[in-house]
Amino acid sequence: MWSVAFSPDGRLLASGSEDQTVIVWDAGTGERMRALRGHTGPVWSVAFSPDGRLLASGSKDNAVILWDVETGKQVRTLEGHTSGVESVAFSPDGRLLATGSEDNMVILWDVRTGERIWTPQKQMQILKGHTQWVSSVAFSPDGRLLASGSGDGTVIVWDVRTGERVRTLEGHKTVWSVAFSPDGRLLASGSASESWDGTVILWDVGAGERVRTLEGHTGPVRSVAFSPDGRLLASGSSDGTVILWDVGAGERVRTLEGHTGPVRSVAFSPDGRLLASGSLDGTVILWGVR
Repeated sequence: MWSVAFSPDGRLLASGSEDQTVIVWDAGTGERMRALRGHTGPVWSVAFSPDGRLLASGSKDNAVILWDVETGKQVRTLEGHTSGVESVAFSPDGRLLATGSEDNMVILWDVRTGERIWTPQKQMQILKGHTQWVSSVAFSPDGRLLASGSGDGTVIVWDVRTGERVRTLEGHKTVWSVAFSPDGRLLASGSASESWDGTVILWDVGAGERVRTLEGHTGPVRSVAFSPDGRLLASGSSDGTVILWDVGAGERVRTLEGHTGPVRSVAFSPDGRLLASGSLDGTVILWGVR
């Protein structure tokens, strides 16, 4: 499984897979509710809209599909990237969708119309600044900022309204995942170091400075996620493990072992009681956080 995401009410879990499908699961029972078919390549990223009505999926086939969660039907396909779509993220108000791609670009879309967003200067809202693939995108909780992580080793923070670059955060070799803390004060980025061990850097968003580096994985960190209360950070790695970190202390709380392949995605349930991890071993594991 390349990507996992909980619905806003925590009742559903979506997973994107190498088999070109998105599966929607009952998070309470673990039963498969439906399989969504429409992509012609592996599904690399999935995300629910804030109201839970839509599900977005990004694929190696260069396309993004918006699905009606209740019916499982395609609402529309967003085409504009020239290479595989590695990450999708809804804005907190659900009006925008950000997509990051192997074509080195970030595109902002109007969810209602399916059109790319125009700036006040009538320029197409394609955010160009990375020199390699864009692996991850994430909106700040207030929706004013967008962070993008790239294979070029940088995290760029963008002003969503203007499309301008606010700052560039440097310190990684390759950035695979980015996530804002619930209060918007911290940004976590998961990466690979020069020795190819996995590291997580916590950044002060306002100052653009590194707060601390979390080291413990023996493979690249492919996914990071904050718990809803912001006290914990989960990191999933190619070493097959998930580590839970105490954000305030910067210390490892525990290591979760159970996958037999690289972990590509982690996600907390909205109430913070469950953690989902998706792996290339073809499974999704639900963990009790306590």
